[in-house]
This record gives sequence, structure tokens and C-alpha cells, in this order.
Amino acid sequence: MASFLLSLILFTLQFTRLGTILLGLPPEDLLGFLLVWSVFYTYFFLPDGIILATAFLINSFKERKLIHVFYSFRISERKLLYFFFIPFLSVYLLLVGFSQTLLEEKVAFVRKNLVYKFQENFFKEIPTKTFINFGGVVIHAEERTGNKLRNIFFKFGEITILAKTLEYRGNGLFEFSKGTVITEEEKIFVIRFEKYLLNIRQFEKKELRERRLRESKFINIANALITPFLFLGVFYTCLRKCNRITHSYALVSAFILFHQIIIFIMKILL
Repeated sequence: MASFLLSLILFTLQFTRLGTILLGLPPEDLLGFLLVWSVFYTYFFLPDGIILATAFLINSFKERKLIHVFYSFRISERKLLYFFFIPFLSVYLLLVGFSQTLLEEKVAFVRKNLVYKFQENFFKEIPTKTFINFGGVVIHAEERTGNKLRNIFFKFGEITILAKTLEYRGNGLFEFSKGTVITEEEKIFVIRFEKYLLNIRQFEKKELRERRLRESKFINIANALITPFLFLGVFYTCLRKCNRITHSYALVSAFILFHQIIIFIMKILL
């Protein structure tokens, strides 16, 4: 539950970037994305969920004066650790078992294809007399006649197009007529045309990237390897050092921050 709540918190932060896209999708696509997102990030935050659960369970024992009761009945720290170890092991097996299946690259792949679907609907209804910037494309059109836009300014990457008309053919294909293409590389080239086809999909990768897949698998393995150390560190630190609920809050925050910093550094190094 703690891992799931952390995934929801992350989603609320991401919603500021994805909100327009998600709200513009059909309900079935939106629900599918939410399912993929919540499953992966609940899995990804399992180590942090273990940190939270361990710290606050020990704290609840201390608040009820149960730790001293355990010790009086000769329940040592090792036996108490065994009590915690059984649920930890069940969660840890999930973490290891799905390390090669639940991958961040797959979530990115789903998100990218949702953007493509949104683009399809968006490009068919481009508003006129305003600059629109979406997905690396900047478009300005003076008027619309049916499915055609007139008096076009279009910029994508190093390509700028000024054209009389523009018609979106679908699947990232734009058809321009009577205009000029300006490309900016080592030199500036200006080419006039009667008809010009531009497929922006040829510049984008729609398939799963093998290198990213390997990186995602490596991050999952590293996540699994570091989890036992986080669990043991939280268990003993909270048991021996935390005498107040504020101490538990500080401990949980420090360990979660430590975990995320390690994952962040690994992603940078990869």
C-alpha cells in the first residue's frame, strides 16, 4: 500500500506534463496507461514501501510498550527480525521475480504511443491564427478550409516551411503545397516547391530501444540487490535509535532519499 501511494504521488507530479494528453485520450487508453503506470511504479517503489512499513511497525510496537514485553519474554532482536523477515521475503521475491518483466522502458513506450494517438487527433483540429507548439512541432495557420490549413508557418527541428496550404494526411505525414523549405544545418538552404511531403515519424523511434531495455533490467536488479541492506538498516536503526515518531519520520525520509539518490546516480552512469 505504501508503494502504491508513492506511485500515486509521482503520478500527480507527472500529471502537470501529461494532463493535456491524458484528458484528450479515449477512456480505454487512459485506463490502460494508468494500469501500466501504477503496476510498474508500485513495483519500483517496493523498497521504499519496505522502508516505510518496517519503520512504522517498529514505532507502533514502541508506542504500545511491546518491545520491552518482547525482551522480557526473551524474544531477542534476532527473533524479532525473523518476525519481520517473513513478510519482507514475500515482497522481496516479487521484486526479484518481476525484475526482467516490469521495465521502465515499457512504460516509456506506452507513454510515447499515447502521445502519437493524441497527436493524430490534435493535428486534425489545429486551431488557426495562433502559434501551436506540440511534440517539437510549431504551427501557425491563418485560416482553415475543410481539412486544409492556409498560409502556413511550420517548424520542426532544423526545418522551417512557409506554404500556401497544409493538409495532414495522418500518421505524422504532412502535405504542403506552393511554398518554401528552409533548412539550417552547416549552411542555410532555401528550396521552393509546388508540393512537399514531410513525415515527422521518420525522425522518431517507435520501437522498444534495446539499450534502454538493458538499462531498465540493470536498474531493477540493482533495486533488488540494495533492498535487503535498506531493510536491515531501517530495522536496526529504528529499533535502537528511534524513540519518537519524529525520529521515525526523519529515518524514513533519509533512507528513501538515499535509495532514490543511488538509483538516480546509476541512471546517470548508464
